[in-house]
Amino acid sequence: MGFIEVLQELRWLVILHAAAGELGALLFLWVIIELKNRREDGYLRAKWVSFSGFVLLFISWFVSAVYYTGHYGNIVKPVIKEGNFAWVHGVIMETKEHVFIFIPILALLVFIIIASTPNWAKDKEIPGKPIYALSILVIVLGFGMVSLGYIISAAARATLGGGV
Repeated sequence: MGFIEVLQELRWLVILHAAAGELGALLFLWVIIELKNRREDGYLRAKWVSFSGFVLLFISWFVSAVYYTGHYGNIVKPVIKEGNFAWVHGVIMETKEHVFIFIPILALLVFIIIASTPNWAKDKEIPGKPIYALSILVIVLGFGMVSLGYIISAAARATLGGGV
Protein backbone atom coordinates (compact mmCIF):
# COMPACT_ATOMS: atom_id res chain seq x y z
CA MET A 1 0.00 0.00 0.00
CA GLY A 2 1.47 3.34 -1.06
CA PHE A 3 1.72 6.52 0.97
CA ILE A 4 -1.35 8.16 -0.59
CA GLU A 5 -3.43 4.99 -0.08
CA VAL A 6 -2.47 4.95 3.61
CA LEU A 7 -3.62 8.56 3.94
CA GLN A 8 -6.89 7.66 2.20
CA GLU A 9 -7.53 4.93 4.77
CA LEU A 10 -6.69 7.21 7.69
CA ARG A 11 -9.17 9.86 6.61
CA TRP A 12 -11.97 7.90 8.34
CA LEU A 13 -10.21 8.28 11.69
CA VAL A 14 -9.89 12.01 11.06
CA ILE A 15 -13.54 12.26 9.95
CA LEU A 16 -14.75 10.39 13.06
CA HIS A 17 -12.54 12.55 15.27
CA ALA A 18 -13.77 15.80 13.74
CA ALA A 19 -17.45 14.80 13.55
CA ALA A 20 -17.59 13.63 17.17
CA GLY A 21 -15.79 16.78 18.32
CA GLU A 22 -17.98 19.18 16.35
CA LEU A 23 -21.23 17.52 17.38
CA GLY A 24 -20.04 17.34 20.98
CA ALA A 25 -19.24 21.06 20.96
CA LEU A 26 -22.59 21.90 19.35
CA LEU A 27 -24.45 20.08 22.10
CA PHE A 28 -23.18 22.69 24.54
CA LEU A 29 -25.05 25.32 22.56
CA TRP A 30 -28.16 23.29 23.36
CA VAL A 31 -27.17 23.36 27.05
CA ILE A 32 -26.99 27.15 26.91
CA ILE A 33 -30.45 27.32 25.33
CA GLU A 34 -31.91 25.04 28.02
CA LEU A 35 -30.29 27.13 30.74
CA LYS A 36 -31.74 30.29 29.24
CA ASN A 37 -35.26 28.77 29.09
CA ARG A 38 -35.09 27.26 32.61
CA ARG A 39 -38.02 24.92 32.23
CA GLU A 40 -38.49 21.88 34.45
CA ASP A 41 -38.25 19.41 31.55
CA GLY A 42 -35.25 21.35 30.23
CA TYR A 43 -33.20 20.25 33.24
CA LEU A 44 -33.26 16.60 32.19
CA ARG A 45 -32.50 17.55 28.60
CA ALA A 46 -29.60 19.77 29.64
CA LYS A 47 -28.24 17.07 31.92
CA TRP A 48 -28.32 14.35 29.26
CA VAL A 49 -27.26 16.64 26.43
CA SER A 50 -24.23 17.79 28.44
CA PHE A 51 -23.42 14.17 29.24
CA SER A 52 -23.79 13.23 25.56
CA GLY A 53 -21.56 16.16 24.61
CA PHE A 54 -18.95 14.96 27.09
CA VAL A 55 -19.12 11.41 25.69
CA LEU A 56 -18.75 12.64 22.09
CA LEU A 57 -15.83 14.88 23.04
CA PHE A 58 -14.21 11.97 24.88
CA ILE A 59 -14.69 9.76 21.80
CA SER A 60 -13.09 12.50 19.68
CA TRP A 61 -10.26 12.69 22.21
CA PHE A 62 -9.74 8.92 22.16
CA VAL A 63 -9.88 8.63 18.34
CA SER A 64 -7.42 11.50 17.99
CA ALA A 65 -5.05 9.72 20.39
CA VAL A 66 -5.25 6.57 18.26
CA TYR A 67 -4.64 8.60 15.10
CA TYR A 68 -1.85 10.72 16.58
CA THR A 69 0.13 7.93 18.21
CA GLY A 70 -0.36 5.42 15.42
CA HIS A 71 -0.32 7.50 12.28
CA TYR A 72 0.20 11.25 12.56
CA GLY A 73 3.58 10.98 14.27
CA ASN A 74 4.87 8.37 11.81
CA ILE A 75 3.28 9.47 8.54
CA VAL A 76 1.88 13.02 8.48
CA LYS A 77 4.26 14.83 10.84
CA PRO A 78 7.41 13.99 8.81
CA VAL A 79 5.67 15.14 5.62
CA ILE A 80 4.73 18.49 7.16
CA LYS A 81 8.15 19.00 8.76
CA GLU A 82 9.95 18.33 5.46
CA GLY A 83 7.90 20.89 3.53
CA ASN A 84 7.56 24.65 3.49
CA PHE A 85 5.01 24.51 6.29
CA ALA A 86 7.14 22.98 9.04
CA TRP A 87 5.96 25.74 11.37
CA VAL A 88 2.44 24.27 11.20
CA HIS A 89 3.50 21.29 13.28
CA GLY A 90 5.64 23.37 15.63
CA VAL A 91 3.00 26.02 16.29
CA ILE A 92 -0.46 24.84 15.24
CA MET A 93 -0.24 21.16 16.16
CA GLU A 94 1.51 21.84 19.46
CA THR A 95 -1.21 24.35 20.35
CA LYS A 96 -3.91 21.90 19.31
CA GLU A 97 -2.40 19.08 21.36
CA HIS A 98 -2.27 21.10 24.56
CA VAL A 99 -5.64 22.84 24.29
CA PHE A 100 -7.50 19.73 23.13
CA ILE A 101 -6.62 17.88 26.34
CA PHE A 102 -8.88 20.15 28.39
CA ILE A 103 -12.06 20.19 26.30
CA PRO A 104 -13.54 16.88 27.56
CA ILE A 105 -12.59 17.85 31.10
CA LEU A 106 -14.47 21.15 30.75
CA ALA A 107 -17.44 19.28 29.27
CA LEU A 108 -17.46 16.88 32.21
CA LEU A 109 -17.37 19.82 34.59
CA VAL A 110 -20.47 21.31 32.93
CA PHE A 111 -22.28 17.99 33.32
CA ILE A 112 -21.29 17.72 37.00
CA ILE A 113 -22.49 21.27 37.74
CA ILE A 114 -25.81 20.63 36.00
CA ALA A 115 -26.27 17.23 37.66
CA SER A 116 -25.67 18.81 41.07
CA THR A 117 -28.48 21.38 40.62
CA PRO A 118 -31.74 19.39 40.29
CA ASN A 119 -33.99 22.37 41.15
CA TRP A 120 -33.30 23.88 37.75
CA ALA A 121 -36.56 25.76 37.16
CA LYS A 122 -37.26 26.88 40.73
CA ASP A 123 -33.84 27.64 42.16
CA LYS A 124 -32.66 31.13 41.29
CA GLU A 125 -29.30 30.31 42.88
CA ILE A 126 -28.20 27.79 40.27
CA PRO A 127 -24.72 28.55 39.03
CA GLY A 128 -25.85 29.85 35.65
CA LYS A 129 -22.80 32.00 34.92
CA PRO A 130 -20.29 29.15 35.28
CA ILE A 131 -22.45 26.89 33.12
CA TYR A 132 -22.72 29.61 30.46
CA ALA A 133 -19.01 30.39 30.61
CA LEU A 134 -17.84 26.78 30.49
CA SER A 135 -20.31 25.87 27.73
CA ILE A 136 -19.20 28.82 25.62
CA LEU A 137 -15.58 27.87 26.25
CA VAL A 138 -16.26 24.29 25.11
CA ILE A 139 -17.96 25.59 21.95
CA VAL A 140 -15.22 28.10 21.11
CA LEU A 141 -12.36 25.70 21.83
CA GLY A 142 -14.14 22.88 19.98
CA PHE A 143 -14.56 24.89 16.82
CA GLY A 144 -11.11 26.39 17.26
CA MET A 145 -9.78 22.82 17.08
CA VAL A 146 -11.64 22.37 13.79
CA SER A 147 -9.88 25.43 12.37
CA LEU A 148 -6.47 24.28 13.56
CA GLY A 149 -7.11 20.79 12.19
CA TYR A 150 -7.95 22.27 8.80
CA ILE A 151 -4.67 24.20 8.77
CA ILE A 152 -2.74 21.02 9.61
CA SER A 153 -4.51 19.04 6.87
CA ALA A 154 -3.96 21.83 4.37
CA ALA A 155 -0.25 21.91 5.20
CA ALA A 156 0.04 18.16 4.62
CA ARG A 157 -1.87 18.37 1.32
CA ALA A 158 0.14 21.36 0.14
CA THR A 159 3.42 19.61 0.97
CA LEU A 160 2.31 16.54 -1.00
CA GLY A 161 1.47 18.77 -3.95
CA GLY A 162 -2.29 18.41 -3.64
CA GLY A 163 -2.85 22.10 -3.07
CA VAL A 164 -4.68 23.66 -0.18
